[in-house]
Amino acid sequence: MKTLEELVKDLGGATKRFGVLSESNTRQLTVIAQNADVAVGDLFLMPCNRGQERIYVFRTTEYANIMNRTLDMNDVARNKLTMPGSYLAKDLTDETLLQLIGIVVGYAERESSGWLFHKPRRLPEHLTDVYKVTDDPKVAEVVRIILRSQLGEEGLYIGDLLAGESRLKDVPVYLPPYALSHHLGVFGRTGCGKSNSLMVFLRSIMEHNRKVAAGKVAGPPCSILAIDPHDEFQTWHSKVGGADGIRGIVNGYSATEKKALAEPFYYLTAREVDEASTPLERSLKISLGDITPDDLASVVEMTDQQISFATLFYSNQGGEWISGGAGLNISNAEAIKEQGEFESFHIGTIEGVIRRLSFTRSGNNRIFTKLDPSAGHNYQSTLPDIICAMEQGRVLTVDTTLMSEMEQFLLMTIVARVLFSLRKALRSAGTADRIEKEIRSSLGNAPDTGQGGMKSLADELVKRLESGELPYTDGDTLLQPDQLPFINVVIEEAPSVLNPQRLRFGSVFRDISRQGRKFGIGLTVISQQVTAIDEGILTQINTELIMALGNDQERKSAIKNASADLTGFERELQVMGKGQTIATASYRDIPLPVQAPNYDLI
Repeated sequence: MKTLEELVKDLGGATKRFGVLSESNTRQLTVIAQNADVAVGDLFLMPCNRGQERIYVFRTTEYANIMNRTLDMNDVARNKLTMPGSYLAKDLTDETLLQLIGIVVGYAERESSGWLFHKPRRLPEHLTDVYKVTDDPKVAEVVRIILRSQLGEEGLYIGDLLAGESRLKDVPVYLPPYALSHHLGVFGRTGCGKSNSLMVFLRSIMEHNRKVAAGKVAGPPCSILAIDPHDEFQTWHSKVGGADGIRGIVNGYSATEKKALAEPFYYLTAREVDEASTPLERSLKISLGDITPDDLASVVEMTDQQISFATLFYSNQGGEWISGGAGLNISNAEAIKEQGEFESFHIGTIEGVIRRLSFTRSGNNRIFTKLDPSAGHNYQSTLPDIICAMEQGRVLTVDTTLMSEMEQFLLMTIVARVLFSLRKALRSAGTADRIEKEIRSSLGNAPDTGQGGMKSLADELVKRLESGELPYTDGDTLLQPDQLPFINVVIEEAPSVLNPQRLRFGSVFRDISRQGRKFGIGLTVISQQVTAIDEGILTQINTELIMALGNDQERKSAIKNASADLTGFERELQVMGKGQTIATASYRDIPLPVQAPNYDLI
């Protein structure tokens, strides 16, 4: 472990001193520095021997040009204009200085176990030397040493530490893998670099899974269902000469790695796919029997009476409630009204539910398949394979360019609900011989009482449980959620699903936001707006990646809901460039400015 003296030597000693601490209090510090190029957000280090050996981290929030001696800047400027020859015959270089104003981000203290970072509860001593953080390898090593607990040493790479306008390529920033089992918020306006940052993040998840499979790192792998509304994650910029996307990573796997990390698929789309030529890509199909009334209420406006009717009708008809194969046809309101158990519902209520299910008969329906065995429409769904893949540690990208908004939102809702239900069933089963019953019960399928529910899905999952594709048991031992992959479901265009009006009837996303981490399931909320997201969801997000936002109201909301104090970063949110992020997390002490690399150049 390096001493303070050794770290100061790495910073350059007295010859590389940038400035000296002038004034300090618990609100701000003032540094008098050389007349050099400085940007708001630049980082500085202040070694200090008061108390124990410490190094303070100082961040500039504003600065001003000043003169060395008692010269008024206005007088100097006037004299330069009117008497350049006589007044400026003497070089004024030695007279020009900078006054930097900023905050102490925190400090690292040398202890027996190493350099440990602390929140800013202390101040450095008078006239402390100040060193600027640069991309010099030795300086970068000092930064890594003192910020190790904040940067993370391994895990999911999101970019490099940003000091002012400089990306410190030797100072990577990581999120812990378990962050995916909690909830992430990615907020930024159009064009701020969200897609590139997400592409870097997905690559990091795949690399983590590869290391886990090879035994190079401990811990569970990670699974993420990445909704891709622009169909760019798969091939990225390869069509125009840039880097390949997830496809390129998967193609670089060995046959063994493909089996362990990508099969049966890594890419789903509403387009028809030739599985023979592209075996790890597949056309997405979801059965109408996979939809429940709760799913429908999560994505469309419904009244209490409409929800009550739909729930009763589903209980009566089971998984065929939309296709109508079990008897009544959901499209015939008059016939339904004549049945004794539905006669108390107004005909307008029934017709309202029918209208909300019209997408199942629309020409825009690309992914939903009928469930009506009596008419030859057997259960056809990719959902069982999606669930098994997520429980094995997979990155799944879903091309939604050809899907309607209804299809996209229903897909996210159904997958999240089933995963959440199964993880709860796993926890409640207790023993391996009870897991089948709990799986069926969690999907509303109880043969003993005659409840059909999602019988078709339950049957398929039980088959996969027996074959080992659904990895809930190890011999006679029942696994627990903390022994399974960290799972995350990405919610694109989040305000459309997570707004207060939509959530007032309840939602699986609200349930997951409150309880998901207990079962290893998290959400990634992606939005251009913070203000449009339900307050209850926002309060449960504990990792935020805040990029450039559109207006002052959105910036204030992002600051208000951040997991770490963003004092001193307010201006940063106004001037951040493409790919620049302020990362905050409840498990870290300080916010970190981060620059994601250009994926094409990785």
